[in-house]
Amino acid sequence: MSTRYVIAIVPTELLETLERKLSSVHAPGLTVTKVKGYGEYKNFFASDLTTVHTKIEIFVDESILERIVGAIVEVAHSSVPGAGIVGVLPVEQFLHLHTPDGTPAS
Repeated sequence: MSTRYVIAIVPTELLETLERKLSSVHAPGLTVTKVKGYGEYKNFFASDLTTVHTKIEIFVDESILERIVGAIVEVAHSSVPGAGIVGVLPVEQFLHLHTPDGTPAS
């Protein structure tokens, strides 16, 4: 089994819809963080040029990677520059810090 790390930066107002869509395609879990930054789009109305978005992080088995990425793109796709990004990275090692019986994970 090969694990991948999916990172998406999306508009915050899409979070609820995206969570429902990811749940419907059986995402194994996710981490959500409020982030600030800029890339293609700079907020010229703010003193520091940044905009607030939401960062989604998901570790997934390669067998469901396309479903997860497809769900993100389906919900977050936009014709507006700077609307967001999705990246997929390989994971060298993936360990659980807790096992059901309390023994160290291998």
